[in-house]
Amino acid sequence: MSAAASTPRILVIEDDAAVVTMLAELLGHEGFEVATAPDGLEGLLALRTVDAEAVLLDLMMPDVDGVRLLEQVLEEHHGVLPVPILVITGSPEGARRCRRLIGDENVFTKPFDPGELVSRLRARLPQHPEDGPT
Repeated sequence: MSAAASTPRILVIEDDAAVVTMLAELLGHEGFEVATAPDGLEGLLALRTVDAEAVLLDLMMPDVDGVRLLEQVLEEHHGVLPVPILVITGSPEGARRCRRLIGDENVFTKPFDPGELVSRLRARLPQHPEDGPT
């Protein structure tokens, strides 16, 4: 496997350009490749077409919000997420709804600790043979 193939790709589904930039810089600095989708509709398409190993998902977006996106993905995959999805939200109600869908450990409320986000993200990624044991 080439070095490029071993770089985990993270899909960021977020409509706030400043947050996308911050997450892309954080993840890039941590050795991840980043793909982005600017809203829920594009996010659904990207989940079907981008070869990502995990997703960071905003809840409050136009068109299809993060909760609806999660529900759609779970429906399409018979109740199982195809890749780990971590949700970032400032909405207590949205956080509560997501925790019921994907578990407390996968939901971050704003403001969040970037180090904790990266740590939880790494813990959910499939291990590559080059990575060695954890």
